[in-house]
Amino acid sequence: MRSTLSTMVIAAALLAPAHAVFAQAFPGKMVRMVIPFPVGGSSDANARIINPFLAERWKQQVVLDTRPGAATVIGTDHVAKSPPDGYTLLLTSTQFTQSPATFARLPYDPYIDLVPITLVTIAPQAIVAHPSLPVKNIKELVALARARPGELNMGTAGNILPTNLFTMLANVKIETVPYKGAGPLMIDAMGGHVTLAIGALSSVQGAVRSGRVRLLGISSPSATFPAAPIIATDVPGFENDSWFGLFAPRGTPRDLVSQIRDDVAAVLQIPDVIQRIHAIGSEPGGQTPDEFATRIRNEIARWLKVAKAAGLKPQ
Repeated sequence: MRSTLSTMVIAAALLAPAHAVFAQAFPGKMVRMVIPFPVGGSSDANARIINPFLAERWKQQVVLDTRPGAATVIGTDHVAKSPPDGYTLLLTSTQFTQSPATFARLPYDPYIDLVPITLVTIAPQAIVAHPSLPVKNIKELVALARARPGELNMGTAGNILPTNLFTMLANVKIETVPYKGAGPLMIDAMGGHVTLAIGALSSVQGAVRSGRVRLLGISSPSATFPAAPIIATDVPGFENDSWFGLFAPRGTPRDLVSQIRDDVAAVLQIPDVIQRIHAIGSEPGGQTPDEFATRIRNEIARWLKVAKAAGLKPQ
């Protein structure tokens, strides 16, 4: 009996350190943050703002892993199929909620295969024009588009739904030109290869400040451009803010999801981080996983309705 008891005590002592190591605070190694967009867009800007502070908080390297393609589907699917251990995260945008309305089949289920962690930033959508276009605001744009139906075009990063929402509500005909990301879109917008562009204010604000594109309107008030007209004033019903948020693969423990969210939310409260986020025309997020999940479900439903009303068939 004494021998058996001694054996049990020794076994418990040996197991205790292993359990303690397992229970150590996340993370214990490098974390990869997958970005499903080309380099140079607002996804990069968002990631580079929070990553150094997350790395400092976690005492681990946070590596950006850019995986563009198929309107964010390639990078998103990669994370969906990654181990649910918190070491592979997805930083994506509003595109996540638009893909179900534009793709007939996705290699992942947006409702269950990716777990919402938190909203990182949110920014108004902006419509900008090349300076050669003779319009200064949304009202003038609508008038010009009605006078010249089908002659104007509008570039959009990753998804055509925002342009369809605008043209449908404004009752105008404007050709949609899809781009793989905000970086390529803004290069062409500044060069006049597209007459109009729609994208997150954080993506277009640099070109606006340089005068290479003209800001016609934004979807909601912004401290960055307080005098900018609100699009819904002239196109009632246009609501289309742009956000970036973090997701984890399905099966990631809820406690770990909550911990990552709390760490990100703490970083988003750092004055230097807030200042940098404001500098790109955005506001810090920090929603709880449940709040972010509700937003995801609501937006997917909204974009499905927009696609149906516009007569778009998923490809």
